[in-house]
Amino acid sequence: MIGPHTRRQAGGGGAIGSHTLGRMEKLAYLLWDASPERDLDAFRDRLLDRLPKGLADCGASRVKILATDSDVAAGAGLHLGALAPDALVTFWLECVQDRGASESLLSGVSGRMAGYLVVESQPLRFETPEGPVGRRLPGFTLVGCIEPADGVAHAEFIATWERVHRDVAIETQSTFSYVRNEVVRPLTADAPAWGGIVEEGFPLEALSDPRAFYDAVGDEAKYQRNLARMIESCRAFLSLEKVDSHPMSEYRFF
Repeated sequence: MIGPHTRRQAGGGGAIGSHTLGRMEKLAYLLWDASPERDLDAFRDRLLDRLPKGLADCGASRVKILATDSDVAAGAGLHLGALAPDALVTFWLECVQDRGASESLLSGVSGRMAGYLVVESQPLRFETPEGPVGRRLPGFTLVGCIEPADGVAHAEFIATWERVHRDVAIETQSTFSYVRNEVVRPLTADAPAWGGIVEEGFPLEALSDPRAFYDAVGDEAKYQRNLARMIESCRAFLSLEKVDSHPMSEYRFF
C-alpha cells in the first residue's frame, strides 16, 4: 500500500486455532473505539483479552488482531483517510452464515464495525514465529482499505492488483509480508464500499523513515525511483483520495 512518504516474494469452539482451513471462509472486521477517553492501548488490550477465546468459542479459527496503539505512534505520518478504523480483526469460519455470535462479540467490544467476506491470498508469506501465540509480531502492519479509481471496472481493478501492482509493491517497498484480501461482499450495514483490504508487514524503521519504507536507506536515487513507481502503479487502478491506510500492531492466535 502507498504511504504518504510511501521484497522477497513467495511463490465449533475449542482451542484457539484448532480448526483446519479446508472448506472455510475468511471474515474481516474493521473496528472503531467509541470510548470517550480514546485510549487506543486500552482498546487493544480489551480486544486481546476478550476476542481470541471468545471467537474460538464461536467456531472461529486463525484469529488475528491488528490495532493502532502506542507501539506504532512513530508512524503518525503514515495515517491516510478520514474513516480511520482503530483495529482489524480477521478469522475463518466454516460457514459465513454462522457469524452471528462472532458479530455479537465484536459489537460488544467496539463502538462501530464494518464486516466483509473476503478472499485471501498471500503474495508474500510471513510465517508466525515459533513460541506462544498472541505475542506482538515484529515490525508493524500497514492496513490499507482501497477501492477502484473512477472509471476502473471491478474486473480491471482486481486484474491490475493481481498481475501488476503486487510485484510493484514488493519490489519497491521493504515489506516482509503481504496479505491481499479481495472483498466479496459486505456483511454489516453501512460498511464502506471498499474493494480490498491489504495487510503489509514493514520493519519498525519504516514508521518514520520514508527511505526505510521504500527499501532505499542511503540511496536517494533508488528512493525517488521506488516512490515514483509506486505512486504511478497505485494511480493506475485505485482511488488515492479514498484510501484509508493505517499502521497497526499485529497479534496472531495461530
